[in-house]
Amino acid sequence: MRAPSQRTTVRVLAVLTVLALAAAVAAGVYWWIGSHGPTANQAHDRDVAVDAAEQIVVNINTVRPQTVDADLQAAQTSLTDPMLSEYQKVRQQFADSLKKAQASVVATPAGASLTAFDDDRGTASAIVAINVTASSANQQPTQKQQLFQVDMQRTPDGWKASKAAPTAGQS
Repeated sequence: MRAPSQRTTVRVLAVLTVLALAAAVAAGVYWWIGSHGPTANQAHDRDVAVDAAEQIVVNINTVRPQTVDADLQAAQTSLTDPMLSEYQKVRQQFADSLKKAQASVVATPAGASLTAFDDDRGTASAIVAINVTASSANQQPTQKQQLFQVDMQRTPDGWKASKAAPTAGQS
C-alpha cells in the first residue's frame, strides 16, 4: 500500500479547514439569530412580564403602619381596570383600618412563572409565590407563604394587574 502523496494530504487538510470554517460561520449565524432575532425579544418581554407580576403581588401585599399611604399608592400604581376601580373604592377604608390596628404586612417574592403570554394582545398571566410576614399592635408576627394568580395588561407605563387573587395551596 502506498502512502498518500503530499498533494493529497494538502487537499484533504484544505477541505477539512473549509468545512471547519463553514461550521464556525453557521454556528455564529445561529447564535446571532437566537440572541438578536424575534425569539430573543419575546424571551426578554416574557422576563419583563414575570418580573412585573412579582412586583405587583409584593406591592398589593405590603403595607406598614409608618408608610401606609406610600404602600397603598404603590399598590394602586400596580393596577389597571377592572381591579383598579375596585381598589379605589375601598382604599381609604382599608388605610384607616390598617392605621387603627397598626397592622404590618410585608411580602417578599419567592418565585413566579408565566402561565400565559400574548405579546400581540399585550396580556399575560402568572402564578406568583410570596412569603408574607404579618403582625399588628397586639399580635406576634406570623409567617406564611401564599400563591397568587395575576392577570396583567401591558400599558404605556408597563405591566399592570387587571386581576390578582390568592389561589389554593396556601401554607
